[in-house]
Amino acid sequence: MERVTYILGAGFSAPLGLPVMSNFLFKSRDMYFSDKEKYKYFSNVFESISKLSVIKNYYNADLFNIEEILSITEMMSFLDGKKLKAEFSKYISEVIEYYTPTVTSYSNSPQGLPSNWEDFVFGRGGEYTELCYLIGHLLRVKFEQTTEDSGGGRVFHANRDDLINTRYSVLSLNYDRVLENIENHLATQYVKDDSLSFNKDSYDPNWDKVHLMKLHGCVENGEIVPPTWAKGTHPSIVPIWKNAFHILKESNHIRFIGYSLPTADSYLKYLLKSAIVDSKHLKSIDVICLDQSGDVKERFNNFFEFNYYRFKNSNVLSYASGLKQEVKKNLKRYGQEVQMSLNKLETYHEMFMRQ
Repeated sequence: MERVTYILGAGFSAPLGLPVMSNFLFKSRDMYFSDKEKYKYFSNVFESISKLSVIKNYYNADLFNIEEILSITEMMSFLDGKKLKAEFSKYISEVIEYYTPTVTSYSNSPQGLPSNWEDFVFGRGGEYTELCYLIGHLLRVKFEQTTEDSGGGRVFHANRDDLINTRYSVLSLNYDRVLENIENHLATQYVKDDSLSFNKDSYDPNWDKVHLMKLHGCVENGEIVPPTWAKGTHPSIVPIWKNAFHILKESNHIRFIGYSLPTADSYLKYLLKSAIVDSKHLKSIDVICLDQSGDVKERFNNFFEFNYYRFKNSNVLSYASGLKQEVKKNLKRYGQEVQMSLNKLETYHEMFMRQ
């Protein structure tokens, strides 16, 4: 059994329209001016950010970058007891939730799916659908159309394909709920069991369910941790990092998507280095990230000494877009029953990296 860990950066969610560090402030201002009453407290956040401009009289600071703003306000809150932290976390959560799309189902119920339902299991299409097929592969989903004994109506099932011999884990550096929205789509649209849910609470040595560890917190619980800040000051996040440590130790393959290895994010680098000490059988490290200047590849090249490391200058949509067509080759018909298993990721990944 192979164990594969995906590490997701901002470039994973950005194609869906979610704000990234460099445009977060601008997108939040768009929200504020669209409904000043609803987002009234945003003005307090903007005022506090404006007050930080005095820093630029003494130091180089990018006060349009939400990561730098968050790290400074976190330090002020920790050392000086400032009260902005809770309001600032709420602000970040609301902006992310506002721009996070949901999966648009084809109809209100699976029974409304057309005869070529395999094209619409994750909704009517679009960029989110491409990502759905990728996450569906991580969950090892098998879709089935069956016929009820009474009435002859169609019933659609989404369950885990236990014949797939690869197990997956996800370490996310994003605050959003893009992956959870896909999980919710499966739960509300199909007959399913509990096997298609993420394990977000503990480390399972059998990797039965897909681990999903949010290393910087999540908008779901309002825990927002700056990438540059000491994780020990956020007690609730420490178990997540411990779980991630165990996941990385047991991984055979590590794949980065949309993560540029920023210089400031030193904690992840130390997590990777500490986990490799007890790693039993790491076979490959692959990176898929847009890199217009070549700087990202250079950072990864300088970080890794591993012979089986590869870098692909591409984005997540290019990576995920081919999976749907590969999966449709798996369509199997047994009389009136139809099955489609999402089991093509490993062969597809290798093909993509070699292109």
